[in-house]
Amino acid sequence: MFFPVKFLTTKQLNLARGCLALGLLAWIAPCLAMAEEGPWRWSNPQPHGNSIRAIAKGDDFSIEVGDNGSIHTSQNMVQWFPRASGVELTLRAAVFFKEQAIVAGDDGTLLYSESEEQFEPGVLDKPSSGNFRALAASGQLIVAGGDDGTLYTSTDGRKWRRRTFKYSNHIHALIWTGNYFVAVGEGGLVATSTNGSSWTKRQSRTNRDLNALAYVNKRLWTVGDDGVVLLSYNEGVSWLAASAGTDKNLNAVTGTASEVIVAGENVVRKGVLDFFMYWVDLLGNDEGANPSPPPDWTYYCAIELDDKFLLGGRTGMLVDSVRDEEDDEYLYWFTGDDSVRNWLWDINRVGDLMVAVGDHATVLTSRDGASWNLEVAPESATKSILLGVGGTTNLLVAVGNHGQLLTSHNSWTNVVTKNDLGQAVTNRVNTLGVVWEAVDPKPTVNDLQGVAALGETWVVTGGKGTVLTTSDGKKWNKHQAPTTGILTSVEAFKGRFVATGEDGVILTSPNGADWTGQTSGTAEWIYRVRAFDGQLVAVGQAGTLLTSTDGDTWARRESGTGQWLNDVTRVGDAWYVVGANGTVLTSPDLESWQAKGTITGLSLYGALANDGQLLAVGLEGIILRKQIVPRSSPILILWERAVAADGEITNNFGFRGFPGQRFSLDRSPDLKTWEPGPNLELLDGSGVLEYSNTTRAAREFYRAKLR
Repeated sequence: MFFPVKFLTTKQLNLARGCLALGLLAWIAPCLAMAEEGPWRWSNPQPHGNSIRAIAKGDDFSIEVGDNGSIHTSQNMVQWFPRASGVELTLRAAVFFKEQAIVAGDDGTLLYSESEEQFEPGVLDKPSSGNFRALAASGQLIVAGGDDGTLYTSTDGRKWRRRTFKYSNHIHALIWTGNYFVAVGEGGLVATSTNGSSWTKRQSRTNRDLNALAYVNKRLWTVGDDGVVLLSYNEGVSWLAASAGTDKNLNAVTGTASEVIVAGENVVRKGVLDFFMYWVDLLGNDEGANPSPPPDWTYYCAIELDDKFLLGGRTGMLVDSVRDEEDDEYLYWFTGDDSVRNWLWDINRVGDLMVAVGDHATVLTSRDGASWNLEVAPESATKSILLGVGGTTNLLVAVGNHGQLLTSHNSWTNVVTKNDLGQAVTNRVNTLGVVWEAVDPKPTVNDLQGVAALGETWVVTGGKGTVLTTSDGKKWNKHQAPTTGILTSVEAFKGRFVATGEDGVILTSPNGADWTGQTSGTAEWIYRVRAFDGQLVAVGQAGTLLTSTDGDTWARRESGTGQWLNDVTRVGDAWYVVGANGTVLTSPDLESWQAKGTITGLSLYGALANDGQLLAVGLEGIILRKQIVPRSSPILILWERAVAADGEITNNFGFRGFPGQRFSLDRSPDLKTWEPGPNLELLDGSGVLEYSNTTRAAREFYRAKLR
């Protein structure tokens, strides 16, 4: 558990430093408690990449829930902070009830909030293994519905009682109108109830699945598959069709007194409630009628906030809106961040620079694994899929489909920027990983994926046994390996190159030109090979996992999974493998492997160790990080305080450290006895956060104790 924070401005940090000079009663405690792994955190997309299935706004905080047990809360609907749910299942619904957040999800999951930071499981009188998909709350009652007509009610969010629902349709959405609970779902199901126990089926005039409900200005809306939109003026008793002009599946609906917003699978439309209702396609980019459209994406939920809208969708997409100051019919849509969501296929490191590559010639660089910069690829390469990256601190090489080859050299250039005073400042910037050039003409049109360097030789491998070598990144020599399949990986190991690929192929070469086949003992695709001091580890299709100490003799290891395994790395004393559908395996010895939970169900294609961190990249721009070996660097405390007229003191703390560091803020009156404080974490890539508390003690000491 940790507390939400907001980030300090430069001015705030300088002010806090000034307070330190005046005598801050705080100190730095570099001592570590029992070393423990940190939780998984999202580096990209931001603030997270789990699909958002539901958003709800309460009086004290707001909540969004989604895949893999994802719960995030916010005080301002802008900054969202991860919370522990205790489950790794999909959470599909959220509602507020008497200042509590209630959450429902798969496999009979019902949670309630003790506070914004803490969520606990509810108790069902008759446990259910079905998936809960819907929640609604009146002033006295909460109703939860799900698969096969499963229905429960609760008066406190803690204890739930199963109710008889006469219909076996899946319940997809619930709402309280003030007089009725209304349920919609599979096969056009509509049912109403005054008490959550006895339900009456209503005629919806459709057999399409109905997926969402909204009650706005005494109008009840429901939307569903194949573009179905229904409207009720009597709280769900009878319904009218209100065709939105689309045949795409709709998952969300919300609105105001004058308009309704529907969203779903690559569709967002606005219904204008005039004398004659008409619809506007909000995804169309029209400077005159629709100047700033939302992303063309799949959306699962929508909410109205102060006459504007918030959309939540696949892989954490969160889209806000503002109204035009002169014409409130115009909505400007924007995302809170510029996260890249192109698929990422590989990650590597040279020196302290990390590079990840992917679709649409995506190149991302980072120094800490938390903050990533999108670099500019040559225009000729923008449609390429970059499948691999590697090299040395002198030359980086990125490769991709159709023979795409990009190089980045270690050189320096001058960059002119303006400082806070508006003055021009010239900085010397290293171009490695930042400035990329395309090799033209391409030495081959075959797909390329493996990259490795040994001494003054760089080797690239790819389709149809293609091998390319270079000593400078400019002149490339083409060679043919003894295989017709694709070589998806190559590594430098003990003075030679080792390449792997389709059909269990393993090849070795002293120079990148002459290759010898080795016996792998498998016909499965060996997707990736990595070298670690005196150890080679290879992973691939159907859970394939091989090890070797010389590159010639290989031993098969039981991975315990049939999933594709795509990459392997070592962090501290443990080995980690990542693969399809969010697979993460760990082992202390390369022999016994254990599945390790993660926070995504999407496939991971690359893994890397960095200063005790485990990094993984994959589909939809995923970059995950997990602090395996806690950093022991001290946390710097910066402080200022304010004294109220009644004597209450507010302490405002600023903390600086490394992203991923977790610590408790302990206090003491005498430096002898210490009271454990709140658990905090440096989430942001800046490694800075702010926290406040109150006290009436005139003198206190504080320490940041790492954990």
